[in-house]
Amino acid sequence: MARVADPVSSSSRTWASAYWGCAVAHALGHLTKGRGLRVVSKSAMMPALAMRSYRQGGPRPLVGALLLSAVGDSLMEQQLLMPGMVAYGAAHTCYTILFLRGQARVSRRALAVYVAGGAGLVAWLWPDLGRLRGPVATYAAMLSATAVTASSYNRRAGIGGALFVASDALIAAHLAGHDFRFRSTLVGLTYTLGQYELASGVTAPDSCLSRLTPI
Repeated sequence: MARVADPVSSSSRTWASAYWGCAVAHALGHLTKGRGLRVVSKSAMMPALAMRSYRQGGPRPLVGALLLSAVGDSLMEQQLLMPGMVAYGAAHTCYTILFLRGQARVSRRALAVYVAGGAGLVAWLWPDLGRLRGPVATYAAMLSATAVTASSYNRRAGIGGALFVASDALIAAHLAGHDFRFRSTLVGLTYTLGQYELASGVTAPDSCLSRLTPI
């Protein structure tokens, strides 16, 4: 008997392909300095991932986190830093609520590592952040909450949280005037992988990456 394709599985694969297609287009936009391509592709990435998550039965806080991230992406591509940080902060609130609902307790080890790492990074960048000191410190706390709770949720989500931290740490360094070659490429790579792994940790926790041991 011929095997009938699962329409939900097929749809989720289509949206996953759309997500990675947008990621490639965004990278090309950076390489070619095509601002229009960069803005449109970045703005479409998270809605595609949100649709994939929705089709896989993802809970509302996950879909909300991804759509709020889409707002943040669009604002950041337009150089609207503060509104973008607010949108990302709201996304982290959704992630934290989601991950806290799915676990019995938070890992003390993850809490210690991320608190120490976040505090150390902010302290290092503090003299050069100027008026951004308060917003960056607040955002760092919200990002750390996502990373800590994700790490306690499951391995794949924990990997995603760690990648998200790495991405935003590179952005924070840039805001403080610290830059280096290929920084933007690393930001895009870690952010794209991080969001995908966070979402997949909720909807499809088993993967080759999940065999790694998170913090």
